Amino acid sequence: MGVHMLFLYTFISFQEGLEKFGAWVTSPVSTLILTCIVFLGFVYQLYSKRLNFSGILSLLALLLIFLGFVIQGSLSTMTFIIFMIGVILVIIELFIVGAVLGLIGMGLIIFSLVTMGDNLSMMLLNVCIALILTIIEWVILVKIFKKTISLFDNVVLKDSTNKESGYTSHNDRSHLVGKVATTLTDLRPSGIIVLDGERIDAVSEGGFILQQSQVEIIEVEGTRVVVRQKH
Repeated sequence: MGVHMLFLYTFISFQEGLEKFGAWVTSPVSTLILTCIVFLGFVYQLYSKRLNFSGILSLLALLLIFLGFVIQGSLSTMTFIIFMIGVILVIIELFIVGAVLGLIGMGLIIFSLVTMGDNLSMMLLNVCIALILTIIEWVILVKIFKKTISLFDNVVLKDSTNKESGYTSHNDRSHLVGKVATTLTDLRPSGIIVLDGERIDAVSEGGFILQQSQVEIIEVEGTRVVVRQKH
């Protein structure tokens, strides 16, 4: 009988402890702090090339919020499903660097956070405050620390392809500047010139130029060739 009473007392104490824990987690101050940790930690993780402490802390804070509302019994089935899908996508982002899945996951989690519990206005306020702090963090990371999302490092071409870097277009005709050609057609002001047997579309700098006239190539911009009549 004594063992039964001890077990019952332990069970009641555990249940009361869970209820107190749930009440603490779902209190306005705690949910605000935990929500901010979730957002700030996730963004910092998003700009990191590997899983770090901020990502783990963000995930733990998220699970604490979820557990608190489960204990309170104020979590709807739909919110639960949306929340779990979001968490799965965020976990994938933490271990397989990729911004798209992580952002979708956070979007689902944000929606589920707002709809958790019975106090919609409180949760919406928490999310808004967390978003404001997250924007400030993002500005600091990008503007001051010059961080970039790792996924974009693999898909964005950063190497310069200008002439100074040794790259030239296969249609580059800048070497034609200064050469003398003959107009094959009248230039009105556009037409065709011939240089070393090659037909080239050209436009005159001034007005009309007759065919079979000598012209000097004075400017080349991409495929646009500008000529001036020689006197």
